[in-house]
This record gives sequence, C-alpha cells and structure tokens, in this order.
Amino acid sequence: MSLRSLLYWIICLSFAVFVAQAAEPASAEWTGAEGLQNKLLPVPEPGRAMLLFAGVMAMAFTYRRAWLNWKTGPQA
Repeated sequence: MSLRSLLYWIICLSFAVFVAQAAEPASAEWTGAEGLQNKLLPVPEPGRAMLLFAGVMAMAFTYRRAWLNWKTGPQA
C-alpha cells in the first residue's frame, strides 16, 4: 500500500467520522404534508450516524475503485 493510498483512506475515514458526529435529526415541521409526516418513522441518532458513516466510506471505496479502473485502462 503506497503512502498516497494510505493518506486517501485516512482522510476519508476521518471525514466519515466527522460527518457522522455532526448528524442531527432534522426538524419534521412540514406544511401541508400531515398524512406523509404520520407515516414516516424517525431514524434514531446512532443509526443515522452509522448510516452516514457507512455511506461516506462506500462512496470513498467506489470512487477509488473507479479511479483505479480508469487509470489502468481496460484489461483483457
């Protein structure tokens, strides 16, 4: 594993941790959508943070894989 690759994963991991800690439940005050508001269940705070963390890490993995595939070109 190169230094660039290690730095990429450290930055992505720290960003994911940072945004997961900043996840706050949004206010559910909608105008005119009472029917929809009653059908939606809130996501608990730890679950929201873990989903955000997993999503950021999945995007980082996908972006890195796509970059490496594009950089190396088609392999026969």
